[in-house]
Amino acid sequence: MAIDRRQLMTTALGLSAAAISSRPSAASTMSYEEAVQASRTPLRSTPRDRELVRFATLAANSHNTQPWIFSARGNEIVIAPDFARRCPAVDPDDHHLYVSLGCAAENLVLAASTLGWRANPVVDGDRIVIALEQAPPAASALAGAIPVRQCTRAAFDGRPVVPEMLRQLERACGEPNVSAILMTERAAIAKVADYVLEANSAQMRDKAFMRELVSWMRFNEADAVATMDGLFSHVSGNPSLPAWSRGRS
Repeated sequence: MAIDRRQLMTTALGLSAAAISSRPSAASTMSYEEAVQASRTPLRSTPRDRELVRFATLAANSHNTQPWIFSARGNEIVIAPDFARRCPAVDPDDHHLYVSLGCAAENLVLAASTLGWRANPVVDGDRIVIALEQAPPAASALAGAIPVRQCTRAAFDGRPVVPEMLRQLERACGEPNVSAILMTERAAIAKVADYVLEANSAQMRDKAFMRELVSWMRFNEADAVATMDGLFSHVSGNPSLPAWSRGRS
């Protein structure tokens, strides 16, 4: 059975289980807020594979392209890259694409443990093969964070991050060959911000980058709900625009 987020919403609405891709026409009758809430409902024990895939597809991924294809058989779930959804301008070597697959696999492993399944992922060429075996349920804070995690382009309120949260970030990076550099002084932040602005400006001057970025922009609620992928411009504070405005960017 092939499973893919682009129609997971249709399954949530009770449609057929044969093949699920995440571009749900049924979801287009929902508001954006309703569609988001449906995709982030608490994890259910059945149907197991679809629920695990739903949580897996809430993982961080470049441009929210959802660059994966899931297949399930017995107690095995396979995550494969969907190269039709790659971003050659911003990610020419597919590094971000494969990191996205890894993020999805981590979500699936965490979700499976809460349902009483030990997930054992193995990299097999381009694919990640995850074998499931029954185990005592093991809830975790990380699994609980999956349906509330999000990327935001909204303005921050300017308040400093509390020290305990900074320490948590440092501990989360306590892996071999991984280090965290935390900047809390305004002067250091401003210096890095200058480099970020310079890099952003260089990207905006790149016509291939801009074409690719615009292709993944969803300029209004109807487009965002119809595709359930890409970057909804409204959440970054921009006004909703008609779909034809894409060609004028």
